[in-house]
Parts: sequence; structure tokens; C-alpha cells
Amino acid sequence: MVRTYKTVGCFKMPKRGGKVVPTQSSSGVFTIDMSSTSTLDVATLPEPAQTPTAPEMQARHSYWWHLLVDLPILLLVGAICILLEVGALPSRRGGFTCNDPALSFPYTGDTFSISLVALVTILAPFLVMWIVEAMHHRADEYSMKQSKLVASAKTSALIYRDYIYGSVVNLTVLEVVKCVIGAPRPVFFDLCQPDKAKTCNGSEYVSNYQCTSTKYSRYLVIDSTRSFPSAHASLSIYCGLFLAWYLQRRAFSWRNRSVLLVPLAQISCVAYAAACSLSRLADRRHHWWDVLAGGVMGIATVFYTVLVLCKNFSQPTVVSTSDISSSDGNNHQSVRRLLSSEPHVVVP
Repeated sequence: MVRTYKTVGCFKMPKRGGKVVPTQSSSGVFTIDMSSTSTLDVATLPEPAQTPTAPEMQARHSYWWHLLVDLPILLLVGAICILLEVGALPSRRGGFTCNDPALSFPYTGDTFSISLVALVTILAPFLVMWIVEAMHHRADEYSMKQSKLVASAKTSALIYRDYIYGSVVNLTVLEVVKCVIGAPRPVFFDLCQPDKAKTCNGSEYVSNYQCTSTKYSRYLVIDSTRSFPSAHASLSIYCGLFLAWYLQRRAFSWRNRSVLLVPLAQISCVAYAAACSLSRLADRRHHWWDVLAGGVMGIATVFYTVLVLCKNFSQPTVVSTSDISSSDGNNHQSVRRLLSSEPHVVVP
């Protein structure tokens, strides 16, 4: 049999009239049989409908669990903590010893207000993590359809979610212990002005009394018997040490980073925790054992959140550029389907 070829550029093409019939051997190798009276007419395999992959289905399932189960529980626990804090739910009120000098300091206000501590605890970690993850972002590690800020925000949100869970655990334990113990603050006599303080004698212990102060708000009067442990110390240490630990694990891998920028940020986080905790002693709002207990609770919560919830800030799973580019048009999947399935040949 004589075959005639014509040259097109640098390729040799058979003239129309040859028959190409692909057959598959037992070893999975395709062979071609050509004759002079047939044409190549291989039908294109239809692409199957796109179905969600296992990771996508798992992500959707996890999303609905977070939305329908975790979020209501988080809101319920937060509401209970707020009700306990403002005195809407009953709590124990500890007694006092007459003329106790440890409870006779004047109230002078707070260096770090509870609003400021709450704002720093909620907002600062997410902003820091967003900046760090944005610096980590590389175009070949994330989906090309997402912007740098969106991709880094999603990564930060995963870590921030665990951080919030840890802070809720910390705050819940704090509120329960405060309401169960009901220890008077060093400024107890000034804030509460108990009615029995004027009539008791010597070192008599008074457990049944009523606060008569009209100088301060109802919240401060109720708060006068919630000294142990220190919420300021616990939350500030939790926030400060968490950020310092996070920067140590994630920010030090920056390329061409500044030598002093990350250590300075870490020192700032630790300094905030120390200053907020020690200010409770300077303001006479807590006893030293209150601050110590709050600090221990904050450190314990940091270890739990970082090591158990955040897995010590392990690197997030990313998709390489080769996987993204090769998926365009489902090229690899089409080739694998063609090689693994029986060939479909249309012969006129």
C-alpha cells in the first residue's frame, strides 16, 4: 500500500482518504490502523455535569453548622455574660469586715476602661492578622479569581474565629467566678456605702447589708463586689500574648522583613497586657491576688486557644498555580477520562 503525504509547515499530514481506527490493546496502548478509503472521525466525549467535590461539600456543611449551631450558642453565652455583668441575673455578694483598711480606698476611675479593653480585644487581633496574612499572600498560592485582600481576609477569619471562641471561654469563666465569689473591691466602702458600716464595731464581719450610695451609677455599685478575678488582667493578657505568639509564628517568615518591626510589635502587645493589668493595682480597683488569678486565667486560655484550637498557627492549605492553570477547560480530567474509558469511534 502506497501512502502519499503533503507537507504543511513542518508537519506531514495524510491525505483525506485514509482511515484511522483506534483500538485498545490489553495493555492499555492505542494502535491505529490506516486504509486508503476511510477518514478520521472520532467523536468528542461529552463533558459530565460539574458536581461538587468532597472538600466543597464539607465546607458547605461546616458553614451551615457554624451559622445554625455555633453562632446561636455564641450569642446565647454572650448574652448571659452581659446580663451577669450588668446585674440583671442574681449573683452572690460577699460580706466585709468593719473598718477594713483594704476596702477603704477612694474610687478614682479606671486608667483602662472596660470599653477600651473590649474594643482592643475584639478589633486589634483581626486587623493584625489581616495585615500579616496579606503580606504572606502570593498570587501563585491562591485562587486567581480572588483579590489579595479577600484571600487574606478569609485566612485571617479562620484564625480569628478560634480566637473569639477562646475569648468567649475566658469571659464566661470570669463572669461565673466573679458572681459566685462576690469579693469586695478595695474601693468597696466608697462605691457601696453599706448601711451596716456605720453601726458595726471593731472587726465584726457583716454578711447582710444594703448599699446606700447615690454618688455613683448602679453598675458601679453592683460592681463593687466583683473583685476576684480581674477581667482586665485576664482579657488583656489573653489578647497581648495571643498576638505576640501569632507574630512569632507567622510574621517572622516574611521575606525582606524589617529586623526590628516584628519584635517591636511583640513588645507593644506584651507591654499593653502588663500596663493594663498593673493599672488595676494603681487604680485600687483590684487586690494583687485578683490580678494574679486573672493573669493565670488569661495565660491558660492562650495556651488552649493557640495549641488546641489554632494548632499552633500551622500554615494554611493553599492551591498551587499549576493545579489552577491545569484545571482550565478540565484538560487533565478529559485526558484521564479518555485514557481510562473505552474509545468511541464513529465510522461512516
